[in-house]
Amino acid sequence: MDSNINILNSKAKDYHKISVAPMLGISTPQFRYFMRLLSRHSTLYTEMVHHDTILHRDYKQILEFDEIEHPVVLQLGGNDPERLGLAAKYAKELGYDEINLNCGCPSNKVQEASFGAYLMSYPDLVAECTNSIYKHSNIEVTVKCRLGLNKDNDEFLDNFIETVSKKGNVSHFIMHARLAIMNIDPVKNRSIPPLNYKKVYDLRKKYNHINFSINGGIKDVKEITNVLDESNDLAGCMIGRAAYDNPWLFSDFDRVFYKKANPGYSRKEILYKYSDYCDKVLEYKSKGIVFELVKPILYLCSGEPYSTVYKNELTKVVNYMKENECNFSDFIKHTIDLYEKDNNTSLDKTPPNLN
Repeated sequence: MDSNINILNSKAKDYHKISVAPMLGISTPQFRYFMRLLSRHSTLYTEMVHHDTILHRDYKQILEFDEIEHPVVLQLGGNDPERLGLAAKYAKELGYDEINLNCGCPSNKVQEASFGAYLMSYPDLVAECTNSIYKHSNIEVTVKCRLGLNKDNDEFLDNFIETVSKKGNVSHFIMHARLAIMNIDPVKNRSIPPLNYKKVYDLRKKYNHINFSINGGIKDVKEITNVLDESNDLAGCMIGRAAYDNPWLFSDFDRVFYKKANPGYSRKEILYKYSDYCDKVLEYKSKGIVFELVKPILYLCSGEPYSTVYKNELTKVVNYMKENECNFSDFIKHTIDLYEKDNNTSLDKTPPNLN
């Protein structure tokens, strides 16, 4: 396993330079497909999936993804090493590029089931889990965690990093740069604990044989550029809510951060490509999911004139498709036509070309 880690270490800084965080209710296959139309090179994560969900249901349906999504990472939740390992076998079978273990979610439901951030108090168990995941899948395993639980405690954090890296053979930690405050609302856990990027930078300096990526509160290119400054020596930057609230931000990431050509699609082209994909999805899934298909694109025009017209029309998808007995792509064309009556320029804008 050590030789595998060394190979991946050499790739980590490019492979993980930009990633889209695992977000419950957001990081669906449809969202990931949509994000890939904006950036070919950013790494995409699934929602957190508990090992029992995979083992007790149709794993192919639970873990489905489109080939366009690579590189794509499965985030697993749970605390049973053997079950996590069995779930990882399915991830390997289906072709995931990497598996991440969630040790950072602080929600009450997750705490009650003894996983997520709860696991930071049990680094030896986490090491058993990551070893089992790798043993059953033979693909890299990473850990996403917080800076600690409830209060600053360097000894607690150091023990977690050292134990999981040494005993669990983990060479890459994605650090949400806040404490996890247990027993408060998960939404508040994204704002009340203050961000502490410096502590993540210091971890990299202290453990320079381990890769660290940073997550939490990063919203724009300037902030990303700052955290990825060479002096911080991080493997990458993970972006969460900003990817959902302002996805067009990603349209220029391949050029800016990877020095590669952007996909280059306008918003209109993205909507047409995405709607064609959704038509195919609806060939084998119930039309009851149509609002889930709209959710990824709700904020594509964020910040543009009359964007509320665009967004409000999208929320009418269920009634429109029912009343007009039409395909999803027909509804998207209708929405485009309606929006362009108020704003006939924003949908045709394209991201910059590679110079």
